[in-house]
Amino acid sequence: MEKKWVVHPTEAAAQGIAKEFNLHLVIAQLILRRGLKSSSEIFHFLNPSLSLLDDPLKYPGMQKAVERIRAAIQRKEKILVYGDYDVDGVTGSAILYPILKKLGADADAFIPHRINEGYGLNQESLEKLLKKKYALVITVDNGITGNKQVKFLQEKNVDVIIVDHHLPKEEGLPPAYAIVSAAAGEGQGDPDLAACGLAFKLGWALTGDFKDVESYLDLVVIGTVCDMAPMRGENRILLKYGLPMLANTKRPGLKALMEVSKVSRNYLSYRDIAFGLGPRINASGRMGSPENAFKLLTTENAMEAQNLAQILDAGNRDRQKVESAAFEEALERVETSSLKDHERVLVLESPDWHEGVLGIVASRLVERYHRPSIVISLKNGVGKGSGRSVPHVSLFDFVVQCEELLLNFGGHAQACGLTIKEENVSLFRNRLNEVAVQKTRELSSSSELGIDGEIPFSELDLKFMQDLDKLAPFGPGNKKPLFLSKGVKTKSHPQKKGKDTLQCWITDQEGKTTCEVVGFRMYERWNASRHRSQFDIVYQPALKHFQGIASIQLELEDWQ
Repeated sequence: MEKKWVVHPTEAAAQGIAKEFNLHLVIAQLILRRGLKSSSEIFHFLNPSLSLLDDPLKYPGMQKAVERIRAAIQRKEKILVYGDYDVDGVTGSAILYPILKKLGADADAFIPHRINEGYGLNQESLEKLLKKKYALVITVDNGITGNKQVKFLQEKNVDVIIVDHHLPKEEGLPPAYAIVSAAAGEGQGDPDLAACGLAFKLGWALTGDFKDVESYLDLVVIGTVCDMAPMRGENRILLKYGLPMLANTKRPGLKALMEVSKVSRNYLSYRDIAFGLGPRINASGRMGSPENAFKLLTTENAMEAQNLAQILDAGNRDRQKVESAAFEEALERVETSSLKDHERVLVLESPDWHEGVLGIVASRLVERYHRPSIVISLKNGVGKGSGRSVPHVSLFDFVVQCEELLLNFGGHAQACGLTIKEENVSLFRNRLNEVAVQKTRELSSSSELGIDGEIPFSELDLKFMQDLDKLAPFGPGNKKPLFLSKGVKTKSHPQKKGKDTLQCWITDQEGKTTCEVVGFRMYERWNASRHRSQFDIVYQPALKHFQGIASIQLELEDWQ
């Protein structure tokens, strides 16, 4: 797909920032584009500190939640941690549950089964769980849309504390005893924290000392990355300090998971978590029992950890096969119909798609067609769907406008889940696209490629990479920059790695600077295109380490 390259211009103020902080001019320009202007703001961005984290008691509902939990511990009441089955919910539960146990709580943890019990608070599961006489239920990464279920628990004299970062329904917040959330409209605390970050904050508030919970930052990192939480504010600070802690984790489960994932603990990256550790934890909830993932993250037994890591790894391989088949079928449906030409939001349904891979398939459709996508699995007349969106377009807001056609839904701007009667899918598709027409400009298959700066290939050195690293960790909200270099040429014959990965070496015309290039899902396109002796490339640079030697590797985004 042809993309229009748009290079952001350099602002005059970047010169002063580059000089004041001894940065490459292009890096200074990136700082300006992140909305940072004063020297103080820039200094704190370049030097994130744990001291900049908000006091957890600043968050709405936190004080009330702490007092209720402490009372439950003192009165020896039974507490249930009811988590979600995705990485954020599992890591958040794996943070909060051990903290409660260390404080002397009579606590249990429960992670619902994706297929059997679905997202959120399940009424039937709650009725069974209440046989154990719980007096307090703490939700993690769910509950904010469970108005009916929270009211049911309230009627059973069970208090509910909701720890969730999702958006509530239009009807308002559920009648919980306390709600720990900065995304629910109270306006205090960092609204970008994932549920694992909120669970960490609750644990911190319960213990009263950051040092008592600092060791859980490794789990915060995994949940935050895999939930694609924005890499700004507190999330960026937590990751800056949490990444080294994850690399040196003492948890037997994470050690075993890194081993089966073939992740290097010496140079652990955001990508390693997003594409190595996260999918294996997620596969437990998608393809089997999420309890295995929870046990892996909380076990202190090395042998059990190794066995569980193997189970999660096998589940991930199964997930990859099922996902690939569903995605290929979805692609065929789009390409052989008028969907990609006329619909601004893709809505696809099938009785053959496994419910556990819907979100991944939706994400790949977004990547392919640059428009919000919802993928639905049909069974016994009911569809369960998962949606993903493009940056700056809230799919959640679209779906809210179609609420009367749905049995249930929840989520946030970039992702949502829903349940719908099969007979309403076609009507939902049409209504959703009508809403999209009203709320957005045209979402077409052609797209602009925003380039953060042009840099001569000869300036791509280790000093530049050190300056770039000061902007890390990268992710949503702090996107890893794309750079343009002109007039490069191949130094080695392009090779095909794996299914469709391009690998080669490129250099400038003088042959002074040489870098390895990898292009994921790009070899066939490269092989089919015609190349001149010189071409321009857009890429993301990264440091690659091999036998203690650092070199620059470029992840190819596009070329002309």
